[in-house]
Amino acid sequence: MPQLEKDIEDFTCFAKKQLSKGAAFSIDELYDRWREGHPAAEDALAVQASLRDMDSGEIGRPFDEFASDFARQNKLTDDR
Repeated sequence: MPQLEKDIEDFTCFAKKQLSKGAAFSIDELYDRWREGHPAAEDALAVQASLRDMDSGEIGRPFDEFASDFARQNKLTDDR
């Protein structure tokens, strides 16, 4: 069975189970809840890569430092 077809079937079963329990969610809320337990493969791979980086000591850099560099490189100004 192709992955898309399996995902649709899994989501349908999940949604029906939630509704049978009396859940009053919109279809978007049901999908968001289902997606929490079924992340896209590329999302899972990205998280795994980040965890490997952290295990090897990579901690990234502070957001303020990134934001400052990004603004300078893209010639952005804070005109508030």
